Amino acid sequence: MMKISNLYIWTLVLLLVVMLSCSKQEQVSSGQKIVVLSPEIAEIIASLGATEHLVGRTSECDYPPQLLQVPVVGNFGAINKEKVIALKPDLVFTSALEQDAIAQELGKIGIRVHQIYPQKLDDLPVIIRQIGDLIGKEKEAEALSDSISIAINQVRSAAQKISHPKVYVEIYRNPLMSVSDESFVGDVIESAGGDNIFSKLERDYARIDPEDVILAKPDIIICYSQDTMAGICSRKGWNLIPAVQNQRIYFEQDIDPDLIQQATPRTVQGLWLLYDIFSQQMKK
Repeated sequence: MMKISNLYIWTLVLLLVVMLSCSKQEQVSSGQKIVVLSPEIAEIIASLGATEHLVGRTSECDYPPQLLQVPVVGNFGAINKEKVIALKPDLVFTSALEQDAIAQELGKIGIRVHQIYPQKLDDLPVIIRQIGDLIGKEKEAEALSDSISIAINQVRSAAQKISHPKVYVEIYRNPLMSVSDESFVGDVIESAGGDNIFSKLERDYARIDPEDVILAKPDIIICYSQDTMAGICSRKGWNLIPAVQNQRIYFEQDIDPDLIQQATPRTVQGLWLLYDIFSQQMKK
């Protein structure tokens, strides 16, 4: 069983205390109605104790569980605009890229829209404060933001003291896709003490050549492509990869993708989990 670091335990306790205290705060005086189309933003709003103001969400906004009581207005890539309009929201939170179009459409008809798209780990404390300002939870946001900033710095400090294993993250199988250092996931990997094998790609999340993975010889593979241990080990030429030889391959059941793919308070858990994996790897 993996040994959990004292810093990880301390940080998790701190975050739980902050989140529980936020949930007991008095309601936002404005009584505004909010529709949230991004699971990251929905989780942050819940962490700030403002779930009662959510009147609509996408199906992916499912954590924490109390969000399941909020009506669904579509999924991340296919929003039902009519449902959103019918809710008469005071504010709609969207992400970028796939949701650019819906944000523009809602804005044109006079609905207040705020787009938030964290691209780096250090964006997380910043967007928490932004959201807090927008929904009237400034004090709660300041406390949560500060605790997360401290935790991020602690992980980075600890990570400087270990030899960084080479890490390959697989987010899709056909076509094969990975992450660059410029992506949020890549930044999380690097901050936790790993050395992402694809520092540069055409885009933050892009197609890659399997031969490049073989040549990079990663020590660790994090697989979110729905493949299996047997499937990865049977790939042509991948028997030459140290991570395959030593079966240092991790899947969704080992590392919840939400902990490292989404910018939320739980990202701190993901950072410490990765740090423990990376530091143990280098002891072998």
